[in-house]
Amino acid sequence: MQLVSCHNGRLFTTTSQSEHAVVMERAFVTGLNALDEVAPAGRFVRGAIHELLVEPAESLPRFVAMIFARASSSLSPWERVGVRGFSNHESLDFQSPLTLTLSRGERESEVSLPESHRAVVWCDSSRDLYPPAIAPFVPLDRLYLLHPKNLIEESWAVAECLRCKGVAAVVAAPGKLSRLDARRLQLAAERGGGVGILMRHFDRGANIYAAATRWLVSPCPSSRINVQKWKIQLIHGHGGRVGNTVILEHHRETNLVRATEQLVDRLVSTTTAAIRASA
Repeated sequence: MQLVSCHNGRLFTTTSQSEHAVVMERAFVTGLNALDEVAPAGRFVRGAIHELLVEPAESLPRFVAMIFARASSSLSPWERVGVRGFSNHESLDFQSPLTLTLSRGERESEVSLPESHRAVVWCDSSRDLYPPAIAPFVPLDRLYLLHPKNLIEESWAVAECLRCKGVAAVVAAPGKLSRLDARRLQLAAERGGGVGILMRHFDRGANIYAAATRWLVSPCPSSRINVQKWKIQLIHGHGGRVGNTVILEHHRETNLVRATEQLVDRLVSTTTAAIRASA
């Protein structure tokens, strides 16, 4: 059976098998089985926007955004990293991150780079991101910090980064989005083929969006002082398990990250996956 699809304004005729291969090529997984199983078709699509929402009183979910950015950039496959056997990273070289400078006259590169060489752009308008904290997850030689001067410059710069084919993921925390802004970011991600990860507040302005998936993130109390926990719920995603909740844990000392599906009031250990950060 032949399938007709439209991408970037062009029509393509493919067979069902080749269509499946295209979808797989444009998708990624986090390696956390419990989280991936909740996503539509068990994966996250590239060339799209994914939103992480928090209540207005909560801090932005930077750690969860970092996990998404790491997975979408394919910097190091999670499958190589086991619960016990991961590379020693005590001698990490915390080199200075690069600062991305854009001018309105520049054009994005049309060169398609491998995922392992594409950049991760983090829009840090408040300048409170601490790069060494995310170095075990995102190598600093591929991290670009974006420091816009105002909201207008931020909106333009984030869209330009999403259009660039050399960028694997763009992390940003935009304020209130208009329908035009949301659509502009969506089209920019489709053109560049990367992933836009937006951290937003779950308020009245959150009803305007153009995202493939939307996740509600909230912190969870932990009985151990060196363990951080978050509750992540899929609230939008066609074909996904909307309404399902996953518990994400991060052990600060060992950098162990674990996701467990939550059903009612108990945790299901059979759907638990664990990953560790590597240098």
